[in-house]
Amino acid sequence: MKKATYSGSWVHRAAFLVLIALSGAVQAQQGSSGNTYIFGGAQMTFFGAHDFVNGGSGTLPGIIGTVRSDPNGVLNFAEAASHTGASDAAHVDGYVRKYGTSQFVFPVGDNGFYGPFAAAADATNGAYYHSDPTSAITDNLGGGNYPVLPAGGPFPSATFEGTLQAVSTIEYWDINGTNATAITLTWDAGSNISSLTSAQPDKLTIAGWNGSQWVPIASKVDVNSILGGTSSLTAGSITTTSALVPNTYTAYTFASRVTPLPVTLAAFDAKQEGRTALLTWVTTEETNSDRFEIERSIDARAWTVIGTVKAMGESVVRNEYSFTDARPSGGRNFYRLKMIDRATGVLDGTYAYSRIRLVEWHNAGQWVFPNPASGPVYVSNPTGITQVLLTDLSGRLRQDVKVAADGELDIKNVPGGTYLLKVSRKDGTEATSRFFLRK
Repeated sequence: MKKATYSGSWVHRAAFLVLIALSGAVQAQQGSSGNTYIFGGAQMTFFGAHDFVNGGSGTLPGIIGTVRSDPNGVLNFAEAASHTGASDAAHVDGYVRKYGTSQFVFPVGDNGFYGPFAAAADATNGAYYHSDPTSAITDNLGGGNYPVLPAGGPFPSATFEGTLQAVSTIEYWDINGTNATAITLTWDAGSNISSLTSAQPDKLTIAGWNGSQWVPIASKVDVNSILGGTSSLTAGSITTTSALVPNTYTAYTFASRVTPLPVTLAAFDAKQEGRTALLTWVTTEETNSDRFEIERSIDARAWTVIGTVKAMGESVVRNEYSFTDARPSGGRNFYRLKMIDRATGVLDGTYAYSRIRLVEWHNAGQWVFPNPASGPVYVSNPTGITQVLLTDLSGRLRQDVKVAADGELDIKNVPGGTYLLKVSRKDGTEATSRFFLRK
């Protein structure tokens, strides 16, 4: 179908309604081939509610067929018009146009397969093709096959931009219009979204054919499908995250992205700042991001979450973040970010890790802080400590010290002075810190 817009007065459209309603009744086809047919270059317009199950408005129940090849037939829905009862057995097998700016679900299908899409912009029109876009050929309700449709096809499913991993070989849509609108595609079990995405719904995206290849279009799975119920791998809907002019792409379908990151991480650094470690990072894009969990390790194998920073969620601009580890361990401290998606509906809180950064203290005194201390005293990284031994410089005071879960030392009854603190861990490492206690 040519990318074009249509105009005309309601008188003109009403005339088409009378003409084509009569023609449809005369040319009605039998069984699943369609009960009403709109010929090439002709139009029919519904002004009220249409029931695909019971019929009405000059049409019989079941499938309404339109010629798909140029000049195609079109079923119009006026601004106040609506429909109910669309299904695999009852839909428009061909092109539908809507008028007005309210959200509208296009009741389109192809050869017994219902494949609705949704848009809001005035004069948006389109059709569903239950066919591999690589061949772009579907059956003609009148018998035989149509040629490659729409114009500009075929659209090889193996030809796609590098951030995509796979493109649907089951179906595609021809969606037309010059007014920007968000676009929603729907799927059912036959769409095989599970196989397309390797059962990872966060990888699902809408793709558009740009004339030479399939490219991803920023989109997000709807928590609640526009057809009802919660989106899942077997049924649901996905919507572009911003409005676009439908004519931008020749065809639309589902695709799977290369495993996405919740954010685009432009930089991540960690450095010593006094007795603390300062972590800073920068994102340039975030999609459905929920939070960053900061993890620390002394061996880069066993990791502990030491803090959380809330993410922006949705952003295409530069965002700067920071986190201070107030109690790093003496010696080596490895840090990494766990970047986590929001867990909403079909999404499950997927995550990705940053690269690892190292901050290293060569001064063993960093095991204990603050130093000097006049209040509570803490030991860094208390997990894995087997013993903390406190001695004074004369060697007369020698005692085991209990360590709280947060690293605080139980030395309330220890008099002021200079002490040595020896820390032993399960991994066999030991460190001795010298510190001064004021009382």
